[in-house]
Amino acid sequence: MEPKKKNKPNSLVIILFSLIVLMIIIYFILATFFPTIFSHMNTGEIQPVPNK
Repeated sequence: MEPKKKNKPNSLVIILFSLIVLMIIIYFILATFFPTIFSHMNTGEIQPVPNK
C-alpha cells in the first residue's frame, strides 16, 4: 500500500497567515509599552457636524 499524501497548504498561505499573527502580536506589544502611539488614532466615534 502506498502512503497517503498529506494535504499540505501552500507555503505562501503559511507565510501570509504567520505575518498576520505576527502583526497582531506586535500591535499588542506596542499598545502595552507605548500607549501614546495609539492615543491619537481615530476610533470611529460619532462626532457632531458643525453648522455652517
